[in-house]
Amino acid sequence: MRLKDKVLFLFIGLGLLFISLNRHSHHPIFNYHSQLFADKAGYHIYFPAWFYYDMDARNLPDSIALKTGQGFWTEDSKILTKYPIGVAVCQLPFSLIAALADKIYQVKGPLGFTNAHHLALNWSTVIWGTLGLLLLFLTAIQFWNLTYSQAYLLIFGVLILSNLLYYTTRDCGMSHTYSFTVFAAIQYLITRIQTSKKIDNSSISFLLILGSLAIVLRPINLFFILTPLLYLLLHKNLWKEISINIQPSILSVAIILAFLPISMQMRYNYYAFGKLIADGYVNESFSNIGEMNLLRLWFSPHNGVFIYSPILLFAIIGVIKSWVNDNRWGVMYLFYFMTISLTYASWWSPGLGCGFGHRGFTEHLAFFAMPISWVLKTTTKSQKRWWSVCFAIIGVLLFIVQYNFDGCWPEGRDWDWNLFFNYFKL
Repeated sequence: MRLKDKVLFLFIGLGLLFISLNRHSHHPIFNYHSQLFADKAGYHIYFPAWFYYDMDARNLPDSIALKTGQGFWTEDSKILTKYPIGVAVCQLPFSLIAALADKIYQVKGPLGFTNAHHLALNWSTVIWGTLGLLLLFLTAIQFWNLTYSQAYLLIFGVLILSNLLYYTTRDCGMSHTYSFTVFAAIQYLITRIQTSKKIDNSSISFLLILGSLAIVLRPINLFFILTPLLYLLLHKNLWKEISINIQPSILSVAIILAFLPISMQMRYNYYAFGKLIADGYVNESFSNIGEMNLLRLWFSPHNGVFIYSPILLFAIIGVIKSWVNDNRWGVMYLFYFMTISLTYASWWSPGLGCGFGHRGFTEHLAFFAMPISWVLKTTTKSQKRWWSVCFAIIGVLLFIVQYNFDGCWPEGRDWDWNLFFNYFKL
């Protein structure tokens, strides 16, 4: 990276942190706009439950589940959550810093849910999100042969022409930004292996650990990402040229480290549900499988995929361009998109409830960045300027909408465009 790239990414991180902290400074803790509320509290509860309360619900502060939007619940002496442990693992260093700060300043109150722990989510999500964008940028420069200006257009398009900005700054503490970064890192490592034509200790170790994180962050994504992973692994047929240089001792350590998050999840599953592999969403189902409405999923003002993440249109265009240019493998990304679409369209809540845009696609922007890059790579200088202006205008409009958005779309108003356009106000 050039010096100015390092400076620019520092400013990107600081800018995201400012947006996140500023947004949450307008709301007190234990409010539905706060960092630790509803789903986010359900992801976070692992840390205070283990670190402060010995996994015993009787030790929890009074009414803390209610105060944090019932993202978790208690039953007898158990602390129960349906959300996997991955977010808590990713946030662990920041949660420990928050715990240390509370201890130094002798903060009283609900330990694990103090102001410091709320702020830790802002820092954690922004740092992870910035790292994901950086990995995407490096992949574009080093392996996809984009120019620096094209690579910046790519990462800003992925950030501001989607709901990734929202889940990095507003709804920090959800799993999507963390998964985005894990996917970006996996993609970077695989493309680096293909380019260097070697698998070494560091690459296999990181891949194992990242794969483990992907599982404990959002297990269903393991099914989705098989398609882009197959594309990365097969489309160039380079694997017979790749040399392997791995020390068994290093590989053993990597396997143990990779298994740690999974073993923690299994341990919790056994504690909470009496079995090592448990589905926290067991009472929710794919009840819409007979009446899937893809138009609503893609174009409704209620979390419509293309309405809130228009950058994905570039991914579809990229697939078409790749087919025209005889890259038949590129159609796998269309299969990837349709697999995610059909899965969520058949879910009992196709829009996934409260949120800005369809969050089921947010983390997958890391992989969809490749077909988007096929479009940007072919842009002329004048087209690049034009797209830069368009990206900036649409990005500002989406930012205004997400800043005014209250968090949940009203039930029964899936096609209420008047409500949507009411969010375009300064």
